[in-house]
Amino acid sequence: MQVLKFARDLALEDLHIEEVGCLGGCGSGPNMILMPGEVPLRHISTPAKVTDVLRRLCALKVPESLLKATEKRLAGNAEARGGDLQRAVVLYTEGIEQNPPSGAHMLYSNRAGARLASGDKIGAINDANTAAALSPEGFHTAYIRQVEAYAALGKHREADTALQAAARRDPSFRETKEYKSLNTQLSAYVQKAPRR
Repeated sequence: MQVLKFARDLALEDLHIEEVGCLGGCGSGPNMILMPGEVPLRHISTPAKVTDVLRRLCALKVPESLLKATEKRLAGNAEARGGDLQRAVVLYTEGIEQNPPSGAHMLYSNRAGARLASGDKIGAINDANTAAALSPEGFHTAYIRQVEAYAALGKHREADTALQAAARRDPSFRETKEYKSLNTQLSAYVQKAPRR
């Protein structure tokens, strides 16, 4: 699943990735079928191997900065899941420093989440705002991070403003469970809060 996610997260224009059922040969997996031509490939188990396939067999350009930034993000995700939020922040920062041509919104969004979870609310809001500004349509996590960071700072009106701005910018966000839940929570705070 990590290799599949890595390939999808590269977001290369000429690359279409589809998850399929068992291809056989699981002992030498992960496996893939390269289309057109139905070319079977075995043991594509790391981001570097996926990149090699894309470069050599598909003649796609995968910038080294994108590869390194994506590897740093995935490593940061693993550290965050393991509870080492400080190490995760370091890895996300190293990914951002690669200046990748795409995917920076995910690095900033993930770093915002790690910073918020570790108590760095100001760092979290700064990263969340950057992530939201860079996000393509359909990437809602940055908006959620923005709202969560403002709310953590006790800035519920700002959180509500960010939530509504995100819904205007990306109408698909309005249909998500996360939007509906955050909207309900913030409406209660905003109605109770005195006007400044």
